[in-house]
Amino acid sequence: MTERRVDWFSFMSPIARRWLKVFLGLTVGVAAGLAPFYGARVVPAFSPLLGLFPLDLRNTIIPLSGFLMGIIVASVQYASYRRTSRKTLTRWFKGSMIVYLVSFVLLVFAYSLLVTRVEVIQESKPETFAVVTGSLTVPARPPASRCTCEVGEPADICVADISLNPLPVRSCFGTTRVAISTLILSFLYLFVTSAFAVLVALLVLTDVRRPRTP
Repeated sequence: MTERRVDWFSFMSPIARRWLKVFLGLTVGVAAGLAPFYGARVVPAFSPLLGLFPLDLRNTIIPLSGFLMGIIVASVQYASYRRTSRKTLTRWFKGSMIVYLVSFVLLVFAYSLLVTRVEVIQESKPETFAVVTGSLTVPARPPASRCTCEVGEPADICVADISLNPLPVRSCFGTTRVAISTLILSFLYLFVTSAFAVLVALLVLTDVRRPRTP
């Protein structure tokens, strides 16, 4: 006996079906389309920006960024229905460019100060891993800490001696310090990628509004 499939869409009103289609397109569709950008799909000769971040941080940023990109696409779709002048689009583009450049510079500085890159030999091949330490050296810690690293020791040497596991890292560098550093890096990444997405969206809107010559 074959199982009969129920077409749940047939029970929905036309408006509800259209809402669901648009909602899935702006959430699942946008996130799936950006999979190569996030590094979820390997593209030859392309290294995603997110590949510089620790794996546990990537698992948090990807869904947040995907949802944020969906909001940007929805805003672009809404703006396309309105009569926005080229002067206004230019002003928005300049503002978005400033946000992008400032957040990008801050991200580079924050990454250099808050992230430690450690080279580990795996299967006779060197691999580099990123770890959020929040400091370039081992800070002072409470006497009850189980960290075996010396205070003032370089962060990369300490992480290489202990483990890439987040728990020993937090014990040596402080849970609060690592958590705040993770938040700073996450927000800066979201600012950079969102500002860039807005720039691309404004380019699309400008091209759509450009008068076509016959």
